[in-house]
This record gives sequence, structure tokens and C-alpha cells, in this order.
Amino acid sequence: MNFKNYIKVGSLVTTIGLAITACAPTQSTSEVTAAFKMTSSTSAATVATNSSLWSIFLNKASAYVPTSLQDSSGAPITLTQAWTVVKEIQFKSAETEGAEDSEIEVEFTGPYVVDLLSNTPLTIDTQLIAEKEIRRIKMKLHKVEILPDGSPAELLNNSIFIQGTIGGNNFTILMDDSTEIQIGGPNGFQPSENSQLLVEIQLANVFKQINMSTVTNNESITSASRHSGTNLCASIDSSANDIYTCIRKGLEKHANFGKDIDGDNHLSTNDSSVE
Repeated sequence: MNFKNYIKVGSLVTTIGLAITACAPTQSTSEVTAAFKMTSSTSAATVATNSSLWSIFLNKASAYVPTSLQDSSGAPITLTQAWTVVKEIQFKSAETEGAEDSEIEVEFTGPYVVDLLSNTPLTIDTQLIAEKEIRRIKMKLHKVEILPDGSPAELLNNSIFIQGTIGGNNFTILMDDSTEIQIGGPNGFQPSENSQLLVEIQLANVFKQINMSTVTNNESITSASRHSGTNLCASIDSSANDIYTCIRKGLEKHANFGKDIDGDNHLSTNDSSVE
């Protein structure tokens, strides 16, 4: 294993355990034992909202049975591979950049290589986190420089690799993006001992709002060949004019971050979230 922080995650629910290192609080604050979890689901959310991601004390993880994906034209999508790499993850007490933004509840560096279609979630570490309100998480996409054992060759020098079919046509999405993703909302929540902080990405909602009907067989969508078009994902970003941008922005938009109170690896009305 070349990469110490190699992670496998659950099905098209994707459950990720990540290392958390708590920063020393600037003032006297109690701390709780914390871990980190991220899930991705092909089930469409009841309401397609904006932002969020992760978890605390991951002793178990379960994967939801993947449902059928469709694009905005109704064409069926099947994913065969989905990988991402992230690093420099922080929890923040402010919804947006600005007020109190220098205050960091948790910071951990990575990079973390995540197989989003794996049925084998793994807890990396548990440490202490300040028992303070959280409204946002931010992390940076990271291009893989050394491939960990078991990861696909296509991930090298990329931060996201997705492979699948749309209406019977094979496609791949290779992103060398290294920008920052932020997920936040107006509602704050406070971690408690052994609670779970969860980031849930609704993959079904991402693809449901992108028109991929013009993708051709064996097409590779990359930063150099983005598959341009008009009105490809107006519900995600009306200014986006290529599928590459639609996928990148869709992954950030269709995510929720909160406290998974019932421990079912899903953020519902019974849980606390930033949205």
C-alpha cells in the first residue's frame, strides 16, 4: 500500500471514515470523541437543496441498495467506477467565508483516496473535537500523485474519476480539479460524545439535473474536452456550458452536512443538518 490514507466506501451510498485532528480551541471549550463519515446515495432527495458533508464515531456502516440513475432527459445511467481524492478538510462555525472564518473546529490534512462504489467502509481514526456549533465544512480536491494499491490507473493526476454508461454509451469523467469545495447552511448543530457527523451527497440529484443525452460512445470528458453545450444543467448553474463544470458544481450543490442522530447513514427530518 503506497498511500496511508486509502479509503474504501459503501456502494452508491458511500460511507467514508476519515481521520480527524482537533485544533486547540482558542478558549476553554469541552471536547468530545469524534470520527468522520461521508455517504453518497443514488436515491433522489425529497427536496434538492444545497451543501453539506461528514461524521462522528463510526463503529458500523451500511450501504443503501442503489436505485436507477437518470439524466435530465430521462436516459438511464449506470456507474461502474467512482473515485475522488480530498484533503485539507475543516469544520467551520460560520455559514460562509467571513465572520469567524478563522475559527476552525477540526482540521485534517489527508490526502484521502475514496472508492465511492465500495461496500467496505473503513474507519481511519477517532480523536477529539471541540463541542462547538458547526455550520460548514470545506475541503480541497487533490490530484493523485502516487496511486494507492487497488485504485484505477485513470485516477493518476486526477482528483475525480467516474466511469459508466448513459443510454448504452460508455463514458468516463476525469477531473484534475484542485479547487475547494464548501458545504454550509444557516442551521448550526453541535457535536456530542459518540455522535455522527455526516456528509451525504445525492448522486441521483446531480445526474438528474444534467443533460447527458449527447454523450457519444467511449467519450472521455476532461478539463481539455469538457463536452460543451447549452442549457446542460440550468438547475445546478445556469451559466455552466459544459458537462465537466455541471458535474463539479453538482457534487457541491447536492450534498448535506449534519448530525446523524439515528445512525442510519442518512440525513432525514429526524436529524440535525446545516440546511
